[in-house]
Formats: sequence, structure tokens, C-alpha cells
Amino acid sequence: MKQTYIFEQGSEAHAFVTEREHEERLRREREELKRKRRARARKNAKLLRIKRRRFRISLVAGALLFVMFGAFVFLENGITSSIRNISSCEQQISDIKAENSALLSKINTDANLSNVKKKATKELGMKYAKSGQIVYYTMDEQDYMTVDNK
Repeated sequence: MKQTYIFEQGSEAHAFVTEREHEERLRREREELKRKRRARARKNAKLLRIKRRRFRISLVAGALLFVMFGAFVFLENGITSSIRNISSCEQQISDIKAENSALLSKINTDANLSNVKKKATKELGMKYAKSGQIVYYTMDEQDYMTVDNK
């Protein structure tokens, strides 16, 4: 059997190897290259899955932030509306208190006994009771009066 020698060149010293050794070496290098490519493909696939997962998480987080921002704007609008409503109610209360105070002052001036006496005698024609028209009575118990508002 005849052996063929092949001159190999590399980083090491030049050597003559048999054709079979040369083919075996090339086969091992191809297998090593395939193994490295598969490992790199698995690594790239894993990185791609990680990137996709991160993208989905970012997408969900973005959607959640968008929903939270919308809810915040909605609630802020409701609060602003409530504040305006409260301010309007406080203004109405202030106006009613002022009107109430004015009416109370008018009642107090109109209910002055001398004003009542003057109006009753001069405008309405009231006359003082004579001694025979006055009746006195005494009560044994303390009495109270109730008013029905119907």
C-alpha cells in the first residue's frame, strides 16, 4: 500500500502527514466547526428568546404605564371638577348666610316691641284692653307650649 504525504502549513513547524491523517484532521476540524456553529446558534436562539421576553415585558410595562397615566388624568379631572363644585357650593353658602343675616337683622328691627306697638295701634287700629276685658289665672304646674309645623 502506497502512502501519500501531504505538506501541512500552520502556526507550528511544517510537517508531512499521511493523507489519512490529513483527512482525519480535516474531518475533526469540520466537526469542531459544526459544533461551534451549533453552540453559537443555540446561544443566538437563547439571546433572541431573552430579547423577545424583554420586549414583551417592556410592551406590557408601557401599556400599564399608559393605562395608569390615563387613570391619573381621569382622576385628576374628577378632582378638579369636584373642587369647582365645592367652590360653587361654598359661594352659595356664603350668599345664603349673608341673606340670612340681612333677614335676621330686618326681623330684629321689625320685631322691636315699640315698632310692633306703633304699627298695631296706628296702622291696624288696635286699642288697649279695658279692665273688664283682662282675665288673670294661675297655674299649678309648669306648662310648656308646642308648635306644630303643618
